[in-house]
This record gives sequence, structure tokens and C-alpha cells, in this order.
Amino acid sequence: MIVLARAPFLPILAGLAAMLALPIPIWTMPLVAVLGAAGVALVSFRHDRIGQWRVGAFTLLCAFVCSCWAAYGLGFPRRVTGNGLLGSRLDTTGTVVEGRAWGRMYAFAVDTPRGRFVLTQPFDTLPEGAAVRVSGVVRPFRAQGDGFREDRFWYSRGVAARLTSAAAEALPEQHWNIHAWRRHLTRALSVHMPALTGDYLKAAWTGKRDEALLAAHRVWGTSHLLAVSGFHVGIVMMCASCLFRRGVMRVFWLSLTLWAYLLLTGGAPSALRAGLMIQAALLGELAGRPAGALNSVALAAVVLLMGNPYRFWDIGWRLSVLAALTIGAVLERAEPGDWRTWPVLSLLIWLATYPQVARTFGSVPLVGLPLNLIAPPLFAFALTVASAAALLSLAGLLPDLLLEAVDGTFALWAVLADAAAQIMPWQAEWSVWGAWLCTGVLLTLICRSLLVPWRSVAVVVPALGAGAFWLFGG
Repeated sequence: MIVLARAPFLPILAGLAAMLALPIPIWTMPLVAVLGAAGVALVSFRHDRIGQWRVGAFTLLCAFVCSCWAAYGLGFPRRVTGNGLLGSRLDTTGTVVEGRAWGRMYAFAVDTPRGRFVLTQPFDTLPEGAAVRVSGVVRPFRAQGDGFREDRFWYSRGVAARLTSAAAEALPEQHWNIHAWRRHLTRALSVHMPALTGDYLKAAWTGKRDEALLAAHRVWGTSHLLAVSGFHVGIVMMCASCLFRRGVMRVFWLSLTLWAYLLLTGGAPSALRAGLMIQAALLGELAGRPAGALNSVALAAVVLLMGNPYRFWDIGWRLSVLAALTIGAVLERAEPGDWRTWPVLSLLIWLATYPQVARTFGSVPLVGLPLNLIAPPLFAFALTVASAAALLSLAGLLPDLLLEAVDGTFALWAVLADAAAQIMPWQAEWSVWGAWLCTGVLLTLICRSLLVPWRSVAVVVPALGAGAFWLFGG
């Protein structure tokens, strides 16, 4: 009963992952999810334990309900484009919620009363948060190919279809929504901050990443530092905890700070996963019942999949869940204050994410192993100081000299990281056996963190490793 007692949402997450990975009809998905959840729960099931049957039955019932909801969510594109909308011309108004480079064009996601659609334009002329009038023919996304899937990419962002032969015109009225605030903040950082400091703060505050800086971090194996994730959410919450240390309203103010930051950054899957985990921990603190690390990760991942099951195919969601499961498994048994935990944890995260990163990008830079030992504490300090200095500077309370010093810290990091990349230029290429081995390491770590006996681990991990390798790495 170890798994059911300490991490009951872990079997539910496994069941949802199985049903989404398999190419099966929607009506069979709940059955696959329940069978997958039952298989994981049986890893440590003891029929002689009193009450275990009831806990197991309730867990399988939750897996069935969650899978039905997720399977229903897979049909949202058809529901939006139904009633004759697909193939017809749409002429409506909406709000631009996202803009990004798309090959030689620019793609814009627009929220309308009929749903969210994406259109492409030759120039970046539609600012985020602006009210626009759009028209075009509603077409489905292309769904072919073993690599990049345009349909899954946009479905994971809530976009139902694309508009072809599209025209868009910005309307004169102003809409002060979160997207407009993000756009104005991005512009203020670009204009008033030194180059590197502005780029790093734009990534941390608004989720907008500079392409040249992102390319450099990919060479260094530290691109996760530019994606709004649990790392950034953790920095914000640690700073907020210093302001709200005691009192009945502490949980309320920390929760308000948490969700305000997540809204400002655009709600990336990795950030939402961390936010849900922290919110669960805050509610547990309020109730006097601390939450288990692994169960919190699984709960957050399940909630995100129920909100939008297409997140399962989002690379950010997958890497975030894999890294968080590794951290949660280590923290189940190790002391966070022990400095020896963090070097080992860095290596384990690299091994856990290798199958997915190597499969997606072809290889993983080995220089990321030593750099990720020093990058998180360095950037936690640098981003905190840079954020405080930027806020004071934007308010006119700080001279630019301190900002230049902060910018010098980021420049020094670039010099050191480039030197390290030249010393260790090797890449870990994609390998089937390497991916299977790394997946087995993660599963062994999770099983042992839940005190599953070694004899069960020896039997279960090779079989589950093959399945999990296919789900997340294949």
C-alpha cells in the first residue's frame, strides 16, 4: 500500500499518460487509464492490509473520472469549429493573446467570441493585448508527421483552428488586459534596462525570450533558465515569504502573489505545475497537514492534463514533470539543507530529462552537467538583485550604475559558460538504450523513494521502463 498511501495521484498520472500516448479511440481511453493506474498501484499492493481495497478502489474511481474529463477535453477543437464553422469564412473581433515568429512569418493567436484561432501575417504588426478585427477561412491544422505536430502545438495553447486568407486590423480602442500589461512591461524593460539584464528580466517576468540569448543557453545546456518554471516561481515565493512571515493572512497574500506572477508570465505549463504544487503546500500548511513532494507533483500534473489534455504533447510540460518527479523523489528521502543533495540532484535531473531532450533536439550538451551545478544559485541571486534594482530604477529611485554592475554579472556568466563549452564541446546523442537506461534510473529512484522493496523494483522497473521510455521519450 506504499504507493497508494504516500502518492495516490501517481497511479492516476500514469494512467492518464498511458491513455494519451496510445493511438486508441477516445471511448476506450478511460479503460486504459484505469488499467494503467491499477498496474502502478499494484507495485506495492498488499492484500492483507486493512482498508487497502477501499483506498485502491477510490483511486481507480478517481482515475476513471479524471480520464473521462481529459478524454472529453480532447474534443474541444471539434466543439469550437462545429456547427458549420469549419470551412466557412469568419469575420469577428477579438484580442491578441500571443504573437511569435513562425518561420518567415508571424503567428498570432486571437481570442474571439467563437473560440481561439491563429493566423499568420508577414510582419509583426499585432501587439499582444490589442483589440483586433480578423477575418479568414477556418481550416483545421495539419496533423501529419512523426516530428513536429502543428495541431498538437496549438491545441496545447487552447487554439482550435487556423484562419487562412486572413486579414487583421488593430482597433483604436484600448483593452487593459493582462496581455497588454505584459506587452508594456516588456517594452519598458527593453528601453530602460541594459541589454542582458533586460533580456533576462523579460524572460523571468513576462516569459518573452530573446532568440540569440536562448541559442547561447542551448549551447551551454542551461536553456531551462530562460523558461518560466518552478525555478522562477520558487524565487518569487521565497522573496514573498520574507515579506509575509507570520499572521493568519500569510497564506492568502502568498497565494495572491503566486497567481499574479503566473498570470503575468502567461501561464506556461512548467510554471503552472510549480504554482499548483506550491498552492497545495500552502493549503496543507493552513490545514496543518504537509503535502508529500511526489504526490504534489503528480496532483499538479493531473490537474494540468484535465484542464487541457493536449499539454501531454507539450515539451515544456513533459520536461517540467520529469524534473519535478526527480526532485520530489529525492526530497522524499534526502534533507534539502544537506549540500551533498544538490550535486547528485543535478545529475539525476539530467538523466531523467535526457530521453525527452535528446529525442526532441537530437542531442544534449554535456557541458550542462557542470554548469548546472553553479547556474541555479548564481541566477537565483542575480535575478533577485536585478529584479529589485529594475523596480527601483523604473520608479526613478536608483541610478543606472548598479544596473550596469548587474549587467556585468550576466556578461561574466556568458564568458565563463562559453569557455566551459569550448573545454567540453561534446554532445550526448540520442540512443535507444541510453534513453531506456535513464528512464529506468528515474523509475528506480521513484520506487525507492516510496520504499518499494528491491525485489519488486527489480521486476517492475525493466517493464515499466520500456513503457515509460515510449511514452515520454519515444
